[in-house]
Amino acid sequence: MPDPSRPHGKAVDIVHRLQDTHQLVRTNLEKAASKYKEVADRKHRHVEFDVGDYVWAVLTKYRFSAGDYYKLAARKIGPVEIIEKINPNAYSLNLPSHIRTSDVFNVKHLVPFAGDDSDGDNSRANSVHPGEDDAVEEMASRFLERHDRVRQAAG
Repeated sequence: MPDPSRPHGKAVDIVHRLQDTHQLVRTNLEKAASKYKEVADRKHRHVEFDVGDYVWAVLTKYRFSAGDYYKLAARKIGPVEIIEKINPNAYSLNLPSHIRTSDVFNVKHLVPFAGDDSDGDNSRANSVHPGEDDAVEEMASRFLERHDRVRQAAG
């Protein structure tokens, strides 16, 4: 008659095989996870900003109100100042008052601002249309003057 206090040999074998199977599955999962992590890290762009840094904020179509979004709308706003670092992936920005969206952005929607504000005024900047360059207007004026001289010489 079998002794009830001692486990049966087949039961012990089943338990050992089950433990071996669990260990094999755990090892394979760890290998797969490390492989996925390696591939993801190759694509990952590690960027961290500090409070006070200036960045361009990229607006996705989901950040616009239903009537405000259209294909040709500006996608980047800025430069805007970072006012709070919530965590390494989320930052609170000092957005302009006309932007009606949350001021918290994921780091993937932030681009470092590489401008140099140390020289103050940019003599080439166009005050009528900020961000445009007066050099283009100068080239257009020279072209028109040349065109007028050619017309006067011919006529």
